[in-house]
Amino acid sequence: MRYIIAFIWTFLLSHMACYLVASMNSVTYNFKTSSVIAVVLYVLIMVLAEIMPMNKNASQH
Repeated sequence: MRYIIAFIWTFLLSHMACYLVASMNSVTYNFKTSSVIAVVLYVLIMVLAEIMPMNKNASQH
C-alpha cells in the first residue's frame, strides 16, 4: 500500500512542479514528459528508501 501512495504523491507533485516550471518559462505543459519524470523520481525514491538503513531502536536519537 505504501508503494501505491508513494507513486500517487510522486505523480501529483512532479506534475505540479512541471506545470509551474513550464508556466514560468512560458512554454507548453507536456503531460508525457511530466509522467516520465514522475516515474523516474518514483524509482529513485524507492531505491533510496531501500538502501538507507532503518533505525530499529527509536530511543537512540
